[in-house]
Amino acid sequence: MTPAADTRSQIMDAFGEQLAAAGYPGISLVGVARTVGIQKPSIYHHFPGGKEELYAAVALRFIEQLHDRLVTALAAEGPTEQKLRSLAVAAAEHSTRTISFEQRIYDALDHVSDETRNTVSQKYVRDILDPVVALFTHAVDAGEVTGDPWFLMNAFLHLARATDLVNAPNGATRVVTLFLEGARPR
Repeated sequence: MTPAADTRSQIMDAFGEQLAAAGYPGISLVGVARTVGIQKPSIYHHFPGGKEELYAAVALRFIEQLHDRLVTALAAEGPTEQKLRSLAVAAAEHSTRTISFEQRIYDALDHVSDETRNTVSQKYVRDILDPVVALFTHAVDAGEVTGDPWFLMNAFLHLARATDLVNAPNGATRVVTLFLEGARPR
């Protein structure tokens, strides 16, 4: 990594830490610069658009990292149920570290321009939600599940993210079973 790329990455990391801790309105570029060990004008060398451009870069990087995890999970061999187990693990592993960060990214959309909001939102939908909707669309078409694929995606991701799968024995299997079979006794 070149020194400039390394500095850029350090700026993004410091910004991300402040975003997670204080939300977009609480971010201080002076504080970001101090954390990295540079002067505030150096941030503008790497991010001429300032705070908003830096937010977009951090949000897009986060989405790309999550996308990579989901794509790997969705590429799992086997039936839909196995793909859902892999997806539950990916969503849960991701959420144990970053659920509040993901919420901070979402909350920041109220504080940025329409252009930035659209860029971040569209990438999130395209790279995170659409692949999971495609899985559920395929499952509905194959008769494996019923319902609206968008609703199924939303319900499944929320269930997987809200569950402590890391510390729960067979947690992913239990989430998928609950999702596919419900909570009623059979």
